[in-house]
Amino acid sequence: MINKIVRHFFYIWMVLIVFSQAEANPHPEMAYIPAGEFEMGSPEGEGKSNEHPSHKVYLDAFYIDKYEVTFKDFEEYLASNSKQYPTITGWVDRKARPDMLNKPVFGFQWKRCKKYCEWKDKRLPTEAEWERSAKGIENRTYPWGNEPPDDKRGNFGNCCFIQKGTVLSPVGSFEQGKSAEGVFDLGGNVAEWVYDWYDKKYYKKSLYKNPKGPEKGKHHVIRGGAWNSLPVYLRSSSRYGDSDAKDYYGIGCRCAKSVDKQSSH
Repeated sequence: MINKIVRHFFYIWMVLIVFSQAEANPHPEMAYIPAGEFEMGSPEGEGKSNEHPSHKVYLDAFYIDKYEVTFKDFEEYLASNSKQYPTITGWVDRKARPDMLNKPVFGFQWKRCKKYCEWKDKRLPTEAEWERSAKGIENRTYPWGNEPPDDKRGNFGNCCFIQKGTVLSPVGSFEQGKSAEGVFDLGGNVAEWVYDWYDKKYYKKSLYKNPKGPEKGKHHVIRGGAWNSLPVYLRSSSRYGDSDAKDYYGIGCRCAKSVDKQSSH
């Protein structure tokens, strides 16, 4: 009984920290994730083998975009970078179609996501940061909680073609699908590149503090489900890797930013 009361007050304390920090957030387009420990991966008997073993990870505080990078965002990037080019569909010359402006841009190669985030004075989130943003300290099965996915929580399970972007939803459409810290579309719409190289056995040797994945690899990690994903890919722990160089119709990204330790935040 005492342990339950202690855990209850600890959770309330963490929520109060998040809200107090959010009030002073110098990056209103981003969610503040406080420093701390969480459980990464899935326990034996749950999830896939590349999610094992479940292990504790400590992360310094960071920010993560509340929304996936949109066509409007990328249009601004193209306007400032004449050598860059539009993604695979949804454009008229170098301008986004009006119906696509607030939808997540897709067809991103990993390097292009990385360059975009750097242009914004941000970076790609690490795999651990992405999972912490989705799972929270409560070890949520899905970004919104433990309830199974439905059409009020995310855009997923659509078949079978991108149809010039019409299957995508505007970012922030699923209020019931956002995380406790206010991050949208971590499950569905487009899957997302993260910083780390992919290694299906990495969790067996992962660092405890601020892991950034293997030093090298062939592919980078992809997180979150997409508009055409099965519900299993919307789980907070779901992970896979694929070729960095392909323009996939179901993959985009969001950016993160480290907290300045000298700031008051």
